[in-house]
Amino acid sequence: MKFVYNRCLRRGLLAISFSLILGTGMGWAHSKQQITVPEDKAVLEEPPSELRIQFTKPIRITSVSLTSQHGKSFLVDYVDSMKLAEKLTYNLDALPRGEYHVKWRGLSEDSHPVKGNFSFTVK
Repeated sequence: MKFVYNRCLRRGLLAISFSLILGTGMGWAHSKQQITVPEDKAVLEEPPSELRIQFTKPIRITSVSLTSQHGKSFLVDYVDSMKLAEKLTYNLDALPRGEYHVKWRGLSEDSHPVKGNFSFTVK
């Protein structure tokens, strides 16, 4: 009886270990947005001169868009170099007052698609 109990316990612990390793391993492979400038939901007195996105791991950015709350698109100084980078910086022309939304898409090092967004307001 003790032998069957120990065997079941070992199998259960082994199954839990594999679940933890496989379940969390997927998150390790993908880059995530870590820091943005301006910060997400920031309220700014002056329009920002640049957008900056920093990731937890290198990414190949495929698109970046900047739109106002009314849906107007603004040019983001974006060069599609497809080089792996952990930090991306985009120069901006002066923005009028309002709320802005930034959306980005890319490919993580392992070629899985990743995306994110953030917003900010210019008073």
